[in-house]
Parts: sequence; C-alpha cells; structure tokens
Amino acid sequence: MSMRDGWNRRRPLPFRSLPWPVVPDLDVQMQKRRTILILLVLALLVGAGAWTADRFLKRRDHPGLFVFLHQWATNYPKSFTVDPPLLRIQVGTKEMDHLQEVVNKALERGVIMPEGDHYVDAEITAGDDHFRADLRIKGKMTDHVSGRKWSFRVIAKKGGGFRGMRRFSLQHPGTRNYLCDWFYHRLMSGEGLVALRYGFCKVELNGEDLGVYAYEEHFGEELVENNARVPGPVLRFDPALFWEHRLNGIRGVAVNDAYGAYQAAALDAYGTKGIAKDPEQHAIYEQALALVDAFRRGRLPASEVFDVDRTARRLALLDLVGGHHSMDWSDVKFYYDPVARRLEPVSYESFSAFPIRELAGAYAFQGGFRESDDLHRQLFNDPEIMRAYVHHLERYMRKEFLDSTFQVIGPDLDSAGAMLFGEFPYKPLDRSIYYGDQRAIRALLAAPAPLHVHLQRVHGDTVDLIAIPTDALPVQVDRIEWEGGASGPPIGRSLVPARQRGRVGIPYSLQMTCSGPISPDDLPKGGLRCHLLGSRRSVLVPISPFRLDSALAMGAIAPARGGPDLFPFVQVDEDAREVRILPGAWRIERDLVVPEGYVVKAFAPLHLTLARNVSITSRSPLEWIGTEDMPILVDADSAGSGGVHVIEAGRPSRLEHVRFMDLRSPGDAELPKGDVSFHRSPVHLAHVYFTGNGATLLYLTLSNATLEECRMVGGRDQLEALFCTLRSGGSGFTGAGDDALTIIGGEAVIDDSWISDCKGSGIKSEVHARVACSGVRITDAGTGLNTSDAGEVLMKGGSVQAKRVAHAGKAAMRYGPCLVVLEDVAADVEGHVEREAGSVLKVNGKEMGGSKALTGT
Repeated sequence: MSMRDGWNRRRPLPFRSLPWPVVPDLDVQMQKRRTILILLVLALLVGAGAWTADRFLKRRDHPGLFVFLHQWATNYPKSFTVDPPLLRIQVGTKEMDHLQEVVNKALERGVIMPEGDHYVDAEITAGDDHFRADLRIKGKMTDHVSGRKWSFRVIAKKGGGFRGMRRFSLQHPGTRNYLCDWFYHRLMSGEGLVALRYGFCKVELNGEDLGVYAYEEHFGEELVENNARVPGPVLRFDPALFWEHRLNGIRGVAVNDAYGAYQAAALDAYGTKGIAKDPEQHAIYEQALALVDAFRRGRLPASEVFDVDRTARRLALLDLVGGHHSMDWSDVKFYYDPVARRLEPVSYESFSAFPIRELAGAYAFQGGFRESDDLHRQLFNDPEIMRAYVHHLERYMRKEFLDSTFQVIGPDLDSAGAMLFGEFPYKPLDRSIYYGDQRAIRALLAAPAPLHVHLQRVHGDTVDLIAIPTDALPVQVDRIEWEGGASGPPIGRSLVPARQRGRVGIPYSLQMTCSGPISPDDLPKGGLRCHLLGSRRSVLVPISPFRLDSALAMGAIAPARGGPDLFPFVQVDEDAREVRILPGAWRIERDLVVPEGYVVKAFAPLHLTLARNVSITSRSPLEWIGTEDMPILVDADSAGSGGVHVIEAGRPSRLEHVRFMDLRSPGDAELPKGDVSFHRSPVHLAHVYFTGNGATLLYLTLSNATLEECRMVGGRDQLEALFCTLRSGGSGFTGAGDDALTIIGGEAVIDDSWISDCKGSGIKSEVHARVACSGVRITDAGTGLNTSDAGEVLMKGGSVQAKRVAHAGKAAMRYGPCLVVLEDVAADVEGHVEREAGSVLKVNGKEMGGSKALTGT
C-alpha cells in the first residue's frame, strides 16, 4: 500500500475539531444592509426635503432653512415674555354673511372694490373697555382677505376707541411687512413727521382665535391731535379712478385710459362730510385746494405749498429704509397745516426693507416744472426740497444714526417683536438691510466728478465756461479756483440740473468773475469748485482748456427770483439780514410778507394801521420794542384786517410795550386764526396789550412762549395755546366772551395772574395738557377751572369765584382721566364742583364731585 493509499484511508476528524473559521449568520448581514440602506434613504429624503424647504424659503425672500430654524428656536420663546392686547370682535349672523360675501367677490375679481363693502355693526371688547363700532373689510388687493385672517377697518362709536384711536385698521402683519412698518413709523415720528400709531395685538372674531394682527391708525382728527398738530385736514389724491384703471388690467383690458393718471386725480380729504359742516375747516380745506391746484399748474413752486424740511426728511428716509415702492401718488397722504399754509407728509405704508441701487431723487431735477411729471418728480424739481433732501441723506447715511436709533428704540422693538413671534418667529427685523442702504447712499453721494467743464473764453476778470453734468443729482457751482489760492464766484445762480437718465448731459453756460485779470494759462492749475446741491462735500473739477462750441449750450442758468415787494417805510439790510420798519404812522394797503432768514425790527414811535383783510406775515422773528410812555401801536380799519402772524421763524421773537387793537372783526373767517399768532416760533411778550372783538386774540401753536405782565381785554377766546410750552406771569385777562385761557396739549405755568368777567372757562385744559397755577385769581367766570380729554390743572393758592369752580371731565377711552387739584385755594367748592366718571377732582387732598358710569357706547 502506497503512502497515498494510506493517506486516503485515514479516518476523517470529527466536525468540531476541524480548524475552519466560524461563518456569520446570513440574516444578520442582510439586516445590517437594510438598516444602512434605510438610513441612506432617510438621509437623502431629509436632505432633499431640506433642500426643497430651503429653496421654498429663499423664493420667498427668506435667507434659508437653517436661518429659519435658528430664528424659530431663538424668537419663539420670546413670545412668552409679553401678553399682546386682545380685541374681541362680535358681529351678528347677518353681518358675518355680508363680510363673507365681500371676501368671496374680492377673491373672484382679484381686487377689493368699495361697491358693496359697507360697514356693519360690531361690538368690540379691549381689556376692560367695551364699545360699539362700525366694521368693514379693508384693503385693495386680495392679500387682505386670504385665508381667515381678513383685514378690517374699524370706526368706534361715541366715546369708544382702542389705544387712543377711534379709526383704525386690523390686518395680517404681512400686509405691512411685519416689523418693517413698525420701524418706519418710529423713524418718521422720531424725525418729527406725522406718524401713524402701529403695533400688534391678538384678535378674536365671534369667538374664533385669528391670531396676531397688526393694528394701524387711520386718518382723522385723532391722528392730527396725537402728532401735536393744529387741527387741519388729512389729504390725498383720490385713487378711485386709478383703481378703475387697475381693475381694467386685472380683467385683461389693458388700455391707456386717461383717467388713471395723477394729473386726473382730484385732491380729496378724509372726513369731507364733517369738514363741509364745519365753517372753519371748510375754509381751511378750500385754502388747501387752492394751494395744491396752483402747484399742479406750475403757478406756485413746491416749496411754497409743501413743508420743505419734512417733505425732504420723508424722501430721504425712504432711501434709508428701501421704500421706493411707496412713492406712488395714489398712496401718499398729507396733513395740511392751516397756520403755516403748508402740506406735511404723513407716514403711511412704507413698502420697505429692500436694498436700493439708486436714490429716490435720481435723475429727477431738471430745473423746471412740468405738469406731465408725476408728483414726486415735481417735488424733487424744487431746489429747496432737493437741497434739504440731500442734507438729510448725509445725516441718515452715517452709521451712528442707525446705531443710536436702534439703541433708543431697542426695548420697544424687543417688545413689539415678542408680540409678533408667537405666530411669526421667522419675521424679525433684518437690520442688515438698513445698514446696506446706508452704504449705498454713501456711495451714491460720493460723486468723484459731477461735472465736465470746458473753458470757452477769458475776457478781463470774467471767465466763460460750459458745464456738462454727469451725476443723477443737481450740482451747485461754488467758485473758480487757480494756483496761489485765488478764486472767484459765479455771476448769478449756478445750479446745474442733473443729467437725464440714458442721455448725454446737457451743456450749460456759466460765467465766473475774478478779483482781477486772469490768464487762460492759469486755469489748468486750478479748477471749478462745486458740490451736489445740499451736500457738505465739495470737489474740485478740472477745467478742460479745449473749447466746446458755445452753440451747443442751452443758455445761461436763470437768475434768482427777486425778494418780496417791500414798502417805502421798510428798509432791507442784506448784510445785516434785517428788515427795518421805520418810525412813523403808516397805513398798510397790501399784505406785507417777510421771508425767512431776517430779523424784523421796529422801534417807537410807530403806528401801523392795516387795511381790510391785509395782514403782516413773517417767517423771520420779530423784534418790536416800544416804551411804557410810547408803545408801538398796531390797529386796523373798522372792517377788520388779516392780523399779524409769525410762522416757523426758528429764532425767538421779542415784543415789548406793543399794543394790538381791534385787528379782526367777529365775523372774520379767521384764516389764519388769531388777531396775532405764532406758529413754531418761540416768543417773549413783555407788557404787550391785546384788545378786540375777534375770535381769538392770541393764538400760539407748537411754540415756546413767555408772557410777562401782558393784558388781554375782550375777544371771544383770549389766549389759545396748542401743544406749546407756555409761561405767564403777572398777566391779566378780562372780558372774554367765552374762554380766557385754553391750553390744548403741552404744558403751561401761570403765576400771579388774574382772570375776570369771563363768560366761559377761566382756564381750560384739554388733550393731555398740564397746567400749573400759583397765585391766580379768577372772578366772575362761568367755570373757573375746566378739563377734558385727560387735561390736568393743579392750582395752588389764589382764589376762584365762579358759577362752577372746577370741572373734571369724563375719562374718555381714547384719552384717559382728567385731573383737577386745588390746594389752599379760596373758593366755595360745596355744590360748585363737578367730577365725571373716572376722573379725579381733589380739594386740599379730599376727593370731590359726583360720578357717572362709563359705558363707551
């Protein structure tokens, strides 16, 4: 047997003793593979879902999914730190059916039309206040009625209201871009412009929780009052025909209908029914109509119809917030100031938080008015408005402006955001957009060479140039400069209009004067010093020695308009910037108007007599000084004059020993109001005497005023101060046909004065006014101290003898309670004081007067 055979015959080893490796279970391997595959699929699904969600968010102008999740995790918990106000709205079944019908028709048409969208009755509860209201669907586009969060317009009835507003809107916060309009209104208010009250609340409709809403003030007298303005209408260019034009487009009938244009729109006022019934407001509205009509026809420049500074601030703020879309004539609103006779912009619907690529005023200024231009282009074409606009742009473009703004409003912004984040945590205010717009403004105002300049000829001490604009804003030429520091100013005005969009700049002829003969060889060593109109930054532009054919020039720039038509007894010192009324007796047969920038001086002996309806109006301060023995006299014909009025003078006026006598008749239309008035003009009156039969002897609005030993006799109302800071000492008020002192808003301190023979109220305090009296004596008055609309009067010492010593008016929902406090005042108060519901009336620490229930309906 061979070895091979022996080997083959060996017995096999037992299975357990074989040296083979152990093989894993095949089911376990398959399970692991399935797990890995599932995880990969899930990862792919999550990744695809995340990618889809990210693209979805970015298509809606959101930074993306990860930012979204971070905002949700960061902002939603903040909503638990605040408790938004809750408005509970209750409407009947019939009323609810009507609202649903309006919504259905709007969704069918694609636009909300006013036909059929009438108000329905509603009952609203806000905290402890309950009031009845009229309610309707509001808005134009269907974003106001998408889903269940419909937009509503609310008008509270009688004494009702919400947060001081009788007229307000409730809408999805997205219709006003969430916190963006909140920030815009705060900016506008901080800059002294008329701003709406805007914030967030929760709304329930017939018990259904509709979530977070934005509330927005509507246009009425409360808006004017809350912004400390003189009563006047809120205006707009009626968009009704424009929306008919838009509806044609939505219906697929896109035609160039004539009636949809700005030039076809009528000037309209909110609340025209009430205006028509009020003779004073009726006359004010007609005055506004006449001014705006003159502007639209080119008969008055924009700067003589619109408030220059406030208009410019609004336009510059729209650049800062990226709100160019709101520059639609159909959306803008204005308040008309009947004293200054100017329209002020009203903060409304900013359409903001967009990056800007050019300025709102770019390419607009062409140096002349054209009826065919739209409203904002016409505004920008006024050099005074453009100058102020650029000035404010340079303020707003500084990083420190936004830094300080966010620091000041930080707590309020956090609170407003927390109210919103309960439902919209992914909608914080993106501050980077505003800082980005600041950078854009800085870049757009840094024009390296706003002009190309060509030398035409030199003759003696005069240099002829041609300037071609390169920039989108107008350029002011300052002077010509050359080597050695010599320079020369332009002859006449030298404002070069902006280059027109897409066109080569139009050549303009300039003439420069020099202090002595100049050689053409000197000019290349210098240049033309100029700056964008309104800018503090100037540049030196080189002068090309190569002549440009003068036939191309469009002509010299128009000379400036002359000054006011002055009178033989009036001297103007331009160097001293003084207007002097010469001593003597003078009759003024036509209106005397003094522009801003001067001081109007007058000294005794002086007697001015104003003819019928003739007035003195000054936008510069007065300095009228008489003596005790020889006061300055100002009176009028028996038919009545237009009075004396100082408007936005800026610097303080001072009048000493002046007598204003019978300037206005009882039946005068009183526009502007008052025998004498000061509007946004600080004034000190010492030993000034007012007498007459007019409606108001002295009318003060938005001013700081001091009265020192002044006297007022007669008149229906003697002194009326709206939103002023007033101090009166040692003054007397006698024979008022109605009220002696009326303080509306603001504050007043009245010391050691007396009021007598007053048929109405001795001192009246209204609309959150605070009046402090010391040593005041009131005799023979209808009501000694009278308050309403959260007015306050605190009287210490003195005496009151009146049919009704004191009255604390009703605590209205829109204002709050009134307060009257008397300490150590000699008065028979028992049965002669009255306190209405919710208000406080105290005499020597003891509460007095009756009380009535407050219903608010």
